[in-house]
Amino acid sequence: MNTPDPVNFDPIDALSQFATRFSCAPVPAPSLDVMRLCLLDWVICGLGAVDDPIAAAMLTHATATKSGAGSGVSSVFFSTQTAQPRMAALVNGTISHALDFDDTHFGHIGHVSAVVFPAALAVAQAEGRDFGSFLTAARVGAETAVRIGLWLGRAHYQAGWHQTATAGAYCAAVASAMLMDAPVAPTLRIVAGLATGQKAQFGSAMKPMNAGLAAGHGVEAAQLARAGLDGSHDVMLGVLVTQAGEGNLAAFDRLGEDWLFDTVSHKYHACCHGTHAMIEALLSLGPQSLCQLDVDQIERIAVTTHPRWMSVCNKSDPATWLEGKFSYRFLAALILRGERTIGTEPKGYFPLDAQSRDLIARIDVVADDRVAKWRHRC
Repeated sequence: MNTPDPVNFDPIDALSQFATRFSCAPVPAPSLDVMRLCLLDWVICGLGAVDDPIAAAMLTHATATKSGAGSGVSSVFFSTQTAQPRMAALVNGTISHALDFDDTHFGHIGHVSAVVFPAALAVAQAEGRDFGSFLTAARVGAETAVRIGLWLGRAHYQAGWHQTATAGAYCAAVASAMLMDAPVAPTLRIVAGLATGQKAQFGSAMKPMNAGLAAGHGVEAAQLARAGLDGSHDVMLGVLVTQAGEGNLAAFDRLGEDWLFDTVSHKYHACCHGTHAMIEALLSLGPQSLCQLDVDQIERIAVTTHPRWMSVCNKSDPATWLEGKFSYRFLAALILRGERTIGTEPKGYFPLDAQSRDLIARIDVVADDRVAKWRHRC
Protein backbone atom coordinates (compact mmCIF):
# COMPACT_ATOMS: atom_id res chain seq x y z
CA MET A 1 0.00 0.00 0.00
CA ASN A 2 1.71 3.22 -1.21
CA THR A 3 1.26 6.93 -0.46
CA PRO A 4 -2.47 7.75 -0.19
CA ASP A 5 -4.33 9.90 -2.70
CA PRO A 6 -5.04 13.14 -0.77
CA VAL A 7 -8.24 13.86 -2.71
CA ASN A 8 -10.19 10.67 -2.12
CA PHE A 9 -8.44 9.21 0.89
CA ASP A 10 -10.44 7.73 3.77
CA PRO A 11 -8.45 6.25 6.69
CA ILE A 12 -11.20 3.71 7.31
CA ASP A 13 -10.92 2.30 3.78
CA ALA A 14 -7.16 1.96 4.17
CA LEU A 15 -7.37 0.33 7.58
CA SER A 16 -10.15 -2.07 6.63
CA GLN A 17 -8.15 -3.22 3.58
CA PHE A 18 -5.09 -3.62 5.81
CA ALA A 19 -6.99 -5.73 8.36
CA THR A 20 -8.63 -7.85 5.66
CA ARG A 21 -5.27 -8.51 4.00
CA PHE A 22 -3.68 -9.78 7.20
CA SER A 23 -6.68 -11.87 8.13
CA CYS A 24 -5.27 -14.20 5.46
CA ALA A 25 -1.62 -13.20 4.96
CA PRO A 26 0.99 -13.75 7.70
CA VAL A 27 2.28 -10.81 9.71
CA PRO A 28 6.12 -10.67 9.55
CA ALA A 29 7.68 -12.84 12.25
CA PRO A 30 9.79 -10.03 13.81
CA SER A 31 6.64 -7.98 14.36
CA LEU A 32 4.92 -10.91 16.04
CA ASP A 33 7.99 -11.36 18.24
CA VAL A 34 7.65 -7.74 19.38
CA MET A 35 4.00 -8.43 20.16
CA ARG A 36 4.89 -11.46 22.28
CA LEU A 37 7.24 -9.33 24.37
CA CYS A 38 4.54 -6.68 24.73
CA LEU A 39 2.07 -9.34 25.83
CA LEU A 40 4.44 -10.45 28.59
CA ASP A 41 4.96 -6.85 29.69
CA TRP A 42 1.20 -6.21 29.66
CA VAL A 43 0.45 -9.24 31.83
CA ILE A 44 3.15 -8.23 34.33
CA CYS A 45 1.79 -4.67 34.50
CA GLY A 46 -1.68 -6.02 35.16
CA LEU A 47 -0.54 -8.47 37.82
CA GLY A 48 1.58 -5.75 39.42
CA ALA A 49 -1.57 -3.77 40.14
CA VAL A 50 -2.97 -6.45 42.47
CA ASP A 51 -2.92 -4.13 45.50
CA ASP A 52 -3.98 -1.01 43.65
CA PRO A 53 -7.33 0.49 44.73
CA ILE A 54 -8.25 1.00 41.07
CA ALA A 55 -8.10 -2.76 40.51
CA ALA A 56 -10.33 -3.40 43.52
CA ALA A 57 -12.86 -0.84 42.31
CA MET A 58 -12.99 -2.30 38.80
CA LEU A 59 -13.55 -5.83 40.12
CA THR A 60 -16.35 -4.53 42.35
CA HIS A 61 -17.89 -2.81 39.34
CA ALA A 62 -17.72 -5.98 37.24
CA THR A 63 -19.33 -8.05 39.97
CA ALA A 64 -22.12 -5.54 40.57
CA THR A 65 -23.00 -5.18 36.88
CA LYS A 66 -25.37 -7.64 35.22
CA SER A 67 -23.12 -7.86 32.17
CA GLY A 68 -20.11 -8.24 34.46
CA ALA A 69 -18.49 -11.03 36.41
CA GLY A 70 -19.95 -14.50 36.02
CA SER A 71 -21.98 -13.70 32.89
CA GLY A 72 -19.49 -14.57 30.15
CA VAL A 73 -16.39 -16.56 29.26
CA SER A 74 -13.71 -13.84 29.12
CA SER A 75 -11.05 -13.77 31.85
CA VAL A 76 -10.66 -10.94 34.35
CA PHE A 77 -7.48 -10.09 36.25
CA PHE A 78 -7.36 -11.42 39.86
CA SER A 79 -10.66 -13.28 39.53
CA THR A 80 -11.76 -16.86 38.99
CA GLN A 81 -14.97 -15.42 37.57
CA THR A 82 -15.45 -14.49 33.93
CA ALA A 83 -17.27 -11.65 32.21
CA GLN A 84 -18.83 -10.62 28.94
CA PRO A 85 -16.15 -9.49 26.45
CA ARG A 86 -16.86 -5.76 26.66
CA MET A 87 -16.77 -5.79 30.47
CA ALA A 88 -13.61 -7.92 30.57
CA ALA A 89 -11.89 -5.53 28.17
CA LEU A 90 -12.93 -2.53 30.26
CA VAL A 91 -11.73 -4.07 33.53
CA ASN A 92 -8.47 -5.54 32.23
CA GLY A 93 -7.60 -2.42 30.26
CA THR A 94 -8.08 -0.21 33.29
CA ILE A 95 -6.17 -2.51 35.64
CA SER A 96 -3.23 -2.97 33.28
CA HIS A 97 -2.81 0.81 32.97
CA ALA A 98 -3.35 1.50 36.69
CA LEU A 99 0.37 1.66 37.51
CA ASP A 100 1.21 3.67 34.35
CA PHE A 101 4.02 1.17 33.82
CA ASP A 102 2.88 -0.27 30.48
CA ASP A 103 4.48 0.36 27.09
CA THR A 104 4.38 3.63 25.15
CA HIS A 105 4.61 4.38 21.44
CA PHE A 106 5.75 7.90 20.69
CA GLY A 107 4.33 7.98 17.17
CA HIS A 108 0.94 6.97 18.50
CA ILE A 109 1.57 9.29 21.51
CA GLY A 110 0.07 6.87 23.97
CA HIS A 111 -0.19 3.38 25.41
CA VAL A 112 -1.19 0.68 22.95
CA SER A 113 -0.91 -2.69 24.72
CA ALA A 114 -3.20 -1.65 27.58
CA VAL A 115 -5.95 -1.16 24.99
CA VAL A 116 -5.40 -3.77 22.31
CA PHE A 117 -4.61 -6.82 24.46
CA PRO A 118 -7.65 -6.54 26.77
CA ALA A 119 -9.95 -6.29 23.76
CA ALA A 120 -8.26 -9.03 21.75
CA LEU A 121 -8.05 -11.44 24.69
CA ALA A 122 -11.68 -10.95 25.69
CA VAL A 123 -12.96 -11.54 22.16
CA ALA A 124 -10.58 -14.41 21.40
CA GLN A 125 -11.82 -16.27 24.47
CA ALA A 126 -15.47 -15.58 23.67
CA GLU A 127 -15.06 -16.67 20.05
CA GLY A 128 -12.86 -19.69 20.76
CA ARG A 129 -9.93 -18.39 18.69
CA ASP A 130 -6.41 -19.80 18.99
CA PHE A 131 -3.30 -17.98 20.20
CA GLY A 132 -1.99 -17.32 16.70
CA SER A 133 -5.21 -15.60 15.66
CA PHE A 134 -5.21 -13.59 18.89
CA LEU A 135 -1.61 -12.42 18.43
CA THR A 136 -2.11 -11.51 14.77
CA ALA A 137 -5.26 -9.51 15.51
CA ALA A 138 -3.51 -7.72 18.37
CA ARG A 139 -0.54 -6.88 16.13
CA VAL A 140 -2.73 -5.53 13.33
CA GLY A 141 -4.70 -3.57 15.91
CA ALA A 142 -1.52 -2.14 17.41
CA GLU A 143 -0.39 -0.95 13.99
CA THR A 144 -3.80 0.67 13.54
CA ALA A 145 -3.31 2.62 16.78
CA VAL A 146 0.02 4.00 15.61
CA ARG A 147 -1.30 4.98 12.17
CA ILE A 148 -4.39 6.73 13.59
CA GLY A 149 -2.24 8.40 16.24
CA LEU A 150 0.08 9.78 13.57
CA TRP A 151 -2.90 10.84 11.45
CA LEU A 152 -4.40 12.77 14.36
CA GLY A 153 -0.95 14.17 15.17
CA ARG A 154 0.55 16.14 18.02
CA ALA A 155 -1.96 18.97 17.52
CA HIS A 156 -4.68 16.56 18.69
CA TYR A 157 -2.68 15.73 21.82
CA GLN A 158 -1.74 19.35 22.52
CA ALA A 159 -5.41 20.33 22.24
CA GLY A 160 -6.10 18.13 25.26
CA TRP A 161 -7.02 14.74 23.79
CA HIS A 162 -5.53 11.51 25.14
CA GLN A 163 -4.46 9.36 22.19
CA THR A 164 -4.53 6.20 24.31
CA ALA A 165 -8.30 6.67 24.46
CA THR A 166 -8.96 8.20 21.05
CA ALA A 167 -6.60 6.46 18.59
CA GLY A 168 -6.51 3.49 20.95
CA ALA A 169 -10.19 2.72 20.47
CA TYR A 170 -9.56 2.07 16.77
CA CYS A 171 -6.92 -0.57 17.54
CA ALA A 172 -9.30 -2.40 19.89
CA ALA A 173 -12.00 -2.20 17.22
CA VAL A 174 -9.82 -3.68 14.48
CA ALA A 175 -8.52 -6.50 16.67
CA SER A 176 -12.05 -7.32 17.85
CA ALA A 177 -13.52 -7.25 14.34
CA MET A 178 -10.82 -9.59 13.03
CA LEU A 179 -11.45 -12.10 15.82
CA MET A 180 -15.26 -11.88 15.47
CA ASP A 181 -15.25 -11.94 11.67
CA ALA A 182 -17.17 -8.67 11.89
CA PRO A 183 -17.02 -6.14 9.02
CA VAL A 184 -14.04 -3.88 9.74
CA ALA A 185 -15.15 -0.66 8.03
CA PRO A 186 -18.50 -0.41 9.86
CA THR A 187 -16.73 -1.31 13.10
CA LEU A 188 -14.35 1.62 12.62
CA ARG A 189 -17.14 4.01 11.68
CA ILE A 190 -19.00 3.05 14.86
CA VAL A 191 -15.97 3.32 17.14
CA ALA A 192 -15.20 6.76 15.74
CA GLY A 193 -18.33 7.94 17.54
CA LEU A 194 -17.20 6.34 20.81
CA ALA A 195 -13.50 7.24 20.88
CA THR A 196 -12.89 9.97 23.44
CA GLY A 197 -10.68 10.74 26.42
CA GLN A 198 -9.03 13.87 27.80
CA LYS A 199 -5.58 14.66 29.19
CA ALA A 200 -7.40 16.68 31.84
CA GLN A 201 -8.00 13.31 33.54
CA PHE A 202 -4.26 12.71 34.09
CA GLY A 203 -3.54 12.19 37.76
CA SER A 204 -6.93 10.59 38.44
CA ALA A 205 -8.45 7.11 38.14
CA MET A 206 -9.90 8.18 34.79
CA LYS A 207 -6.42 8.12 33.27
CA PRO A 208 -6.20 4.31 33.38
CA MET A 209 -9.93 4.10 32.70
CA ASN A 210 -9.28 5.86 29.39
CA ALA A 211 -7.44 2.71 28.33
CA GLY A 212 -10.15 0.41 29.65
CA LEU A 213 -12.96 2.37 28.06
CA ALA A 214 -11.15 2.40 24.70
CA ALA A 215 -10.76 -1.39 24.88
CA GLY A 216 -14.41 -1.87 25.78
CA HIS A 217 -15.58 0.54 23.07
CA GLY A 218 -13.60 -1.39 20.47
CA VAL A 219 -15.24 -4.66 21.47
CA GLU A 220 -18.71 -3.12 21.49
CA ALA A 221 -18.21 -1.47 18.10
CA ALA A 222 -17.35 -4.83 16.54
CA GLN A 223 -20.36 -6.45 18.19
CA LEU A 224 -22.66 -3.74 16.83
CA ALA A 225 -21.16 -3.99 13.35
CA ARG A 226 -21.62 -7.76 13.35
CA ALA A 227 -25.26 -7.17 14.28
CA GLY A 228 -25.64 -5.08 11.11
CA LEU A 229 -25.16 -1.49 12.30
CA ASP A 230 -22.94 1.13 10.68
CA GLY A 231 -21.88 4.75 11.07
CA SER A 232 -21.51 7.74 8.76
CA HIS A 233 -19.09 7.38 5.87
CA ASP A 234 -17.95 10.96 6.55
CA VAL A 235 -17.22 10.40 10.23
CA MET A 236 -13.43 10.76 9.98
CA LEU A 237 -13.78 14.26 8.58
CA GLY A 238 -15.88 15.05 11.64
CA VAL A 239 -13.18 13.56 13.86
CA LEU A 240 -10.58 15.88 12.35
CA VAL A 241 -12.77 18.94 12.80
CA THR A 242 -13.99 18.26 16.34
CA GLN A 243 -10.80 16.71 17.76
CA ALA A 244 -8.17 19.08 16.36
CA GLY A 245 -6.68 16.39 14.13
CA GLU A 246 -3.94 17.17 11.63
CA GLY A 247 -5.06 14.70 8.96
CA ASN A 248 -1.47 13.71 8.22
CA LEU A 249 -1.77 11.41 5.19
CA ALA A 250 1.87 10.33 5.49
CA ALA A 251 0.69 8.37 8.53
CA PHE A 252 -0.55 5.69 6.12
CA ASP A 253 2.53 5.48 3.90
CA ARG A 254 3.58 1.85 3.29
CA LEU A 255 0.79 0.51 5.48
CA GLY A 256 1.22 -3.25 5.50
CA GLU A 257 4.86 -2.97 4.42
CA ASP A 258 6.42 -1.05 7.30
CA TRP A 259 5.37 -2.09 10.81
CA LEU A 260 5.72 1.05 12.89
CA PHE A 261 4.61 -0.40 16.22
CA ASP A 262 7.87 -2.37 16.28
CA THR A 263 9.56 0.76 17.73
CA VAL A 264 7.45 0.57 20.92
CA SER A 265 9.16 1.67 24.16
CA HIS A 266 8.94 0.01 27.57
CA LYS A 267 9.17 1.84 30.87
CA TYR A 268 11.69 1.60 33.70
CA HIS A 269 9.55 3.72 36.02
CA ALA A 270 5.84 3.58 36.90
CA CYS A 271 5.06 7.19 36.08
CA CYS A 272 4.67 9.53 33.10
CA HIS A 273 7.27 8.82 30.43
CA GLY A 274 8.02 12.53 30.25
CA THR A 275 9.63 12.40 33.69
CA HIS A 276 11.95 9.47 33.01
CA ALA A 277 14.95 11.45 31.72
CA MET A 278 14.91 13.52 34.92
CA ILE A 279 14.68 10.37 37.05
CA GLU A 280 17.59 8.75 35.21
CA ALA A 281 19.65 11.94 35.60
CA LEU A 282 19.12 11.89 39.37
CA LEU A 283 19.72 8.14 39.63
CA SER A 284 23.02 8.60 37.76
CA LEU A 285 24.36 10.07 41.01
CA GLY A 286 24.50 6.46 42.18
CA PRO A 287 22.84 4.69 45.12
CA GLN A 288 25.71 5.43 47.50
CA SER A 289 25.60 9.17 46.80
CA LEU A 290 21.82 9.24 47.16
CA CYS A 291 21.97 7.33 50.45
CA GLN A 292 24.54 9.77 51.82
CA LEU A 293 22.67 12.83 50.58
CA ASP A 294 21.35 15.16 53.27
CA VAL A 295 18.30 16.68 51.61
CA ASP A 296 18.15 19.39 54.24
CA GLN A 297 21.41 20.77 52.82
CA ILE A 298 19.96 21.21 49.31
CA GLU A 299 19.39 24.88 48.55
CA ARG A 300 17.82 24.69 45.06
CA ILE A 301 17.41 22.16 42.30
CA ALA A 302 16.50 23.22 38.76
CA VAL A 303 14.93 20.72 36.37
CA THR A 304 15.06 21.99 32.79
CA THR A 305 12.76 20.32 30.30
CA HIS A 306 11.22 20.83 26.87
CA PRO A 307 8.08 23.05 26.96
CA ARG A 308 5.86 20.25 25.62
CA TRP A 309 6.03 18.49 28.99
CA MET A 310 4.95 21.44 31.10
CA SER A 311 1.25 20.74 30.52
CA VAL A 312 1.64 16.98 30.99
CA CYS A 313 3.81 16.18 34.01
CA ASN A 314 4.34 19.40 35.93
CA LYS A 315 1.72 19.12 38.68
CA SER A 316 3.09 21.44 41.36
CA ASP A 317 1.17 20.21 44.42
CA PRO A 318 0.16 16.55 44.01
CA ALA A 319 -2.41 15.37 46.52
CA THR A 320 -2.32 11.67 45.57
CA TRP A 321 0.10 9.11 44.17
CA LEU A 322 -1.79 9.23 40.87
CA GLU A 323 -1.08 12.96 40.66
CA GLY A 324 2.48 12.40 41.85
CA LYS A 325 3.18 10.28 38.76
CA PHE A 326 2.75 13.51 36.76
CA SER A 327 4.84 15.79 38.96
CA TYR A 328 8.51 16.55 38.26
CA ARG A 329 8.89 18.07 41.71
CA PHE A 330 7.38 15.18 43.63
CA LEU A 331 9.25 12.50 41.69
CA ALA A 332 12.54 14.36 42.09
CA ALA A 333 11.91 14.61 45.83
CA LEU A 334 11.06 10.90 45.93
CA ILE A 335 14.39 9.94 44.32
CA LEU A 336 16.38 12.33 46.50
CA ARG A 337 14.83 10.74 49.59
CA GLY A 338 15.93 7.30 48.44
CA GLU A 339 12.55 5.94 47.28
CA ARG A 340 11.82 4.01 44.09
CA THR A 341 9.47 4.79 41.22
CA ILE A 342 8.63 1.15 40.54
CA GLY A 343 5.30 -0.39 41.43
CA THR A 344 2.75 0.68 43.97
CA GLU A 345 2.35 3.80 46.06
CA PRO A 346 5.27 4.71 48.35
CA LYS A 347 4.03 4.50 51.91
CA GLY A 348 3.63 7.52 54.12
CA TYR A 349 3.79 10.27 51.51
CA PHE A 350 0.16 11.27 51.05
CA PRO A 351 -0.99 13.60 52.29
CA LEU A 352 2.45 15.14 51.77
CA ASP A 353 4.40 15.55 54.99
CA ALA A 354 6.25 18.72 55.96
CA GLN A 355 9.65 17.39 54.88
CA SER A 356 8.38 16.49 51.41
CA ARG A 357 6.65 19.85 50.97
CA ASP A 358 9.80 21.67 52.05
CA LEU A 359 11.95 19.74 49.57
CA ILE A 360 9.44 20.15 46.74
CA ALA A 361 9.42 23.91 47.36
CA ARG A 362 13.16 23.97 46.61
CA ILE A 363 12.76 22.30 43.22
CA ASP A 364 12.19 24.54 40.20
CA VAL A 365 10.95 23.29 36.83
CA VAL A 366 12.04 25.41 33.87
CA ALA A 367 10.91 25.15 30.24
CA ASP A 368 13.57 25.57 27.57
CA ASP A 369 12.94 24.65 23.93
CA ARG A 370 16.69 24.18 23.45
CA VAL A 371 16.43 20.99 25.51
CA ALA A 372 15.69 17.90 23.44
CA LYS A 373 12.21 16.46 23.99
CA TRP A 374 13.54 13.32 25.66
CA ARG A 375 16.23 14.97 27.79
CA HIS A 376 16.30 16.93 31.02
CA ARG A 377 18.92 18.90 32.88
CA CYS A 378 19.07 18.75 36.68
